Amino acid sequence: MKRILLVLALAAVAAFAGCIGDERGPSGGEVKESMAEAVSDLESYSFEIDMDQTVEFRNFEGEGSLEGEIISLRWAGEINLSDQSSTEVSTSRRATLAGDKTAEETVEVHFLNRTLYQKMGGEWIGLLQPDPQYGIEKVDQLAHLMEMIDRAEIVVEGSERIDDQELYRLSIIPDDDTAYGIMLGQISSVDPRIPLMIEMNGLFERGRELDWTVWVSKDTGLPTESRISAVYTAGPGILRMPPESPENLEIRFETLEVRRFGGYNEPVVVVLPEEATAAPVLLPDLPEGEDITSF
Repeated sequence: MKRILLVLALAAVAAFAGCIGDERGPSGGEVKESMAEAVSDLESYSFEIDMDQTVEFRNFEGEGSLEGEIISLRWAGEINLSDQSSTEVSTSRRATLAGDKTAEETVEVHFLNRTLYQKMGGEWIGLLQPDPQYGIEKVDQLAHLMEMIDRAEIVVEGSERIDDQELYRLSIIPDDDTAYGIMLGQISSVDPRIPLMIEMNGLFERGRELDWTVWVSKDTGLPTESRISAVYTAGPGILRMPPESPENLEIRFETLEVRRFGGYNEPVVVVLPEEATAAPVLLPDLPEGEDITSF
């Protein structure tokens, strides 16, 4: 009798555990819908972008040839979607694989009152934007992310607790157009001339590795981080090189791009530096018959 009761008790426990384990989490489509709805109601947010790239030129020889470079980008900004204003600062650095710095550039940009103020080097300049919506769209990194996700397949891989937030971890499988655009953008950011050396369709079909993960808040449906890791290897049959070139030439690109989002609906007030307020403001080229007062 005791043995029968024990068997019944174990069966009940197993059944109860099965009910818990069978609790269905959201599908990728449901998470995508909740993200789109959450983003549509936003008034403001902040972002940080870290991108690290390594490009290696393997078996290239000759005067002036490089073994490769390391490129890093640090970009931070805040956007007020309600009054269509923003502020951002980006710093890019380049160095040889040996660690010798070759270039560094910092760019500061503010968008306020339909005017884009930009500092490159030590000089400020302003450019009036006839369409303020277009002006803010160019820096709206969250909107860019959501456009790519909207065209992608989403797989909910599980849940994680990070910084006291309950998050869904999503695997993003982009459509071919988006994946190709990511590849072209990352390679062009190294040097816009490099794609001319590569049969890009061949690289896309045979020389790419792409892994993309996004973390989304369970409570709000808003993304907290997007991480894209990519490797592109252009070798024989993909590189466009003269017939007399060595057969073992190869260019390898490795990129890690991390985008972090936060500060949702927190106050964002863009304050121009004093030098920017004194900068000359250029007017756009207008169609014949229109004047600036019509904007």
